[in-house]
Amino acid sequence: MKPIIHRIQKWLIICTATLFLAWNLLGIPNALAATNPVKTNNVQVQLISENKAIQPGKPFWVALQMKIRPGWHTYWQNPGDSGSIPKINWQLPSGFKAGKIVWPHPERLPFGPLVNFGYENEVYLLTQITPPANLPTNKPILLRGKADWLVCEKDCIPESANISLTLPITTTTPAKDERWVTAFAKTRQAIPKPAPWQTTATANDTNLTIAVNAPELQSGQIQAVTFFPFKDGVINNPAPQKLNFTKDGLTLNLERGYQPKLASVDGVLVIQEKLDNQSVTQAFNIQAKIGATASTPLKAAATTNSISVWQAMFFALIGGIILNLMPCVFPVLSLKALSIAQTAQKSAKEARISGIAFTAGVLVSFAVLAIALLTLRSLGQQIGWGFQLQSPIIVMLLAYILFAVGLNLSGVFVFGASLMGIGQNLAAKNGYTGEFFTGVFATVMATPCSAPFMATAIGVALTQSPPIAIAILLVLGFGLALPYLIICFVPALRRKLPKPGAWMETFSQFLAFPMYGAAAWLVWVLTQQTGSDGLAAVLTGFVLIGFAAWLYQKTQTSGKIWRKVGIFGALVAIALALTLAPLAGNSTLKTAQQTSQNSIWQPYTVEKLTEIRQSGKPVFVNFSASWCITCLVNERVALSQPEVQQAFQQKGVTLMKADWTNRNPTITKALSSFGRSGVPLYVLYPSGTKSQEPIVLPQILTPDIIRNTLNQI
Repeated sequence: MKPIIHRIQKWLIICTATLFLAWNLLGIPNALAATNPVKTNNVQVQLISENKAIQPGKPFWVALQMKIRPGWHTYWQNPGDSGSIPKINWQLPSGFKAGKIVWPHPERLPFGPLVNFGYENEVYLLTQITPPANLPTNKPILLRGKADWLVCEKDCIPESANISLTLPITTTTPAKDERWVTAFAKTRQAIPKPAPWQTTATANDTNLTIAVNAPELQSGQIQAVTFFPFKDGVINNPAPQKLNFTKDGLTLNLERGYQPKLASVDGVLVIQEKLDNQSVTQAFNIQAKIGATASTPLKAAATTNSISVWQAMFFALIGGIILNLMPCVFPVLSLKALSIAQTAQKSAKEARISGIAFTAGVLVSFAVLAIALLTLRSLGQQIGWGFQLQSPIIVMLLAYILFAVGLNLSGVFVFGASLMGIGQNLAAKNGYTGEFFTGVFATVMATPCSAPFMATAIGVALTQSPPIAIAILLVLGFGLALPYLIICFVPALRRKLPKPGAWMETFSQFLAFPMYGAAAWLVWVLTQQTGSDGLAAVLTGFVLIGFAAWLYQKTQTSGKIWRKVGIFGALVAIALALTLAPLAGNSTLKTAQQTSQNSIWQPYTVEKLTEIRQSGKPVFVNFSASWCITCLVNERVALSQPEVQQAFQQKGVTLMKADWTNRNPTITKALSSFGRSGVPLYVLYPSGTKSQEPIVLPQILTPDIIRNTLNQI
């Protein structure tokens, strides 16, 4: 019989693979639920086609029509200071290929002190679709996908819809759909064209100047010129764009953004001119190489560059070691405890390889997270550390896995071996693949937490080039794995470990309860994100997973046919549980508003913070999230204590909570301004005067730390 840790790790491999598979399947729309058009609270969307039919092998154009509620807006491919890019996840028939969204030029959308880039009222997002040449003509084709977008007024609400469109097949050139001819024509006029002029750019520490060599652009005709960069941080979006005319054309003077280095300036130049007593707007794609670069770093980047890369790596190592002591990692310590006990009976070579396998799992997982984080941020997504837990679907799937691992530890079902005879078989060789996936699981559970030193290291990493950023995050992962690695490589430490025996069966069953506790915590987080709909979905999923575990185990001692029936039934139950995950993902809840109800904490907004500071009052901002256990512990042991609340009242401090449980680009941007990419973050603004810098408190709070900080104002 194989040792218990081998069983657990084999089950963990299956759970981890299921999680990643489900992640890839999240965008699959439910064709039965798709309607055309689809109305949400703020946007009506519809998938339309320029042609009435599809001709095999001939590309054709479709568009996502978005009718936006008056006063609200959606976003361009670069959302600006806040926001999120609309997306379409296509699920097309075999052989069909969809191109990228073709974006009409946006408009500037002032939002308090911020400026976003996007659309109001109505917009058509075009996509070219290419059908296969061997398309049969005997039946129509169903095109479908899932559209996701963020729509904002004062509040921002993520919305989504399943879209579909059925078109017949024709062997001749299809006719245009008269209903949409005008819409496609106007949209194509708004799509930027290649600029017919030469453009150059110069830059210094604070300013960026774009020069357009076009003498035909006369000052009497040009009414406005606006530049929209493809990437965030190229310009300071709210700053005025000053237009000047020269004999060679025009120049546009801009204020630089936070990007420390610019090789070229790429974006869209929107020119509004008066022709024949009519105002005409045209958009042009430009790519201007920088003729002169800044000689010193930007002020905005100075704060993140004040720490060297080597210091950041040292902080990452220390932060990774401390991360083992954070509450998020407690459930993983259950599995690591079993692994360490197993390590005591291994040969020196086997122990070292086990440690290396576990460390490899951690490092590979950190590399994947780092690449995903950097890639999404480069695409304009406002996300930070722990971003995956802002997805209710991922939270639900993790709860499933923890619940299933708990059932396995409790002996409800046994995957790969019996619970009997453990004492005699713990000396058997353990699977290194299991150690690897234990490292993967440790990383997944560790990401909701932020340890001391860790936030600073991640903040520096996200300002560096991708190779350096990934290196810093890998050092963080190495710190997380280091204590276990040391035990595996130091024989003296292994000899001090308790001897394995039959007591391990009881111990493994006891360790199921931290798993159940972690699953319960994730259910609570899901409820904060999605409300009662998400709670009903995950509890139903638990019932299905429990039934799958019981059915699998019950039929294992039966005949061959019943064993197959049991496995098939268990897989069906698990599949049904996975289908409930998108139901939770489609539910949205304004967590910040709910948190603030009947509470001393006001919901965080940039406008409200500015208003209170200008009135001369101090403000304390609590950047937190329901899935951040460190945040919850700090709120329980420090922020909610009567003496702390009394100290806040005596100083007249306004309390604001920036709830990052769900994705919130405004909060992400605020975190970035302090060189952070995750929570917790605690900031005390002494008053409304700009001369007094905000005070950043430690990530681990005590009542004394808060009172001492308040005494400074």
